[in-house]
Amino acid sequence: MQGDSVTGLDSISTPLQRDSLQQQIYNRLFNGLVTGAYLPGEVISSRRMAQQLGVSAMPVREALTRLTAEGALELTSSRTLQVRTLTPENFDEVTAIRIANEGMAAERAARQVTAGDIARVRALHKELSRAAEGQETDRYLAANAAFHGGIYRAAHWPLLMDIIKRLWLAVGPSIRVSVPDHHHMATSMTFHDAALTALEARDPEGLRTAIVEDIRTAAIDIRARLEEEARPAPGHQGG
Repeated sequence: MQGDSVTGLDSISTPLQRDSLQQQIYNRLFNGLVTGAYLPGEVISSRRMAQQLGVSAMPVREALTRLTAEGALELTSSRTLQVRTLTPENFDEVTAIRIANEGMAAERAARQVTAGDIARVRALHKELSRAAEGQETDRYLAANAAFHGGIYRAAHWPLLMDIIKRLWLAVGPSIRVSVPDHHHMATSMTFHDAALTALEARDPEGLRTAIVEDIRTAAIDIRARLEEEARPAPGHQGG
């Protein structure tokens, strides 16, 4: 969720600060997972990442341990860490919880939103529209996360925002491999346009509906891709 993203999308090239090194590394990994920079099943090497960032392995391992505890990464039988791959059933659970929590955040945001919140969300919507028009997938995914995050922050409920961040952490990699194509972006933008209009009008039901339908519509394509990947390869026999 860039700029006003779920945590604030940091460039991998930005120099690291000395204070809170582990937190900075965590934030970069978190945003990479949310926006699909890391894909399901991708192996994450603490040593390689430490070399890329020019830091010792310890703060990288600490960040990876935290993300593993949060369910974003998993330890394989060969003792390597990889990005968690959702099953269709896992995805159904995450989607149902997202609808409940993000719908709640949207409804509250329409009641609590300030003029400053609306200005920020308008700017995020503008960036999202440009990414969709240019069919720039990576830019679109970052802007999409930022736009949703901007709306949910307007609810001014930090605990709810933390819950939503965890849900995006779980689903981000699967979104990247499944969507968006041009059709998805165009469809999703109709919901984003409706969400901005509802926020500006301080319309709780309208905003909740736009957010929930955006999630549900995208979930159809994502789940279909997960089902396809979960099918045994042709000629494979269990035993």
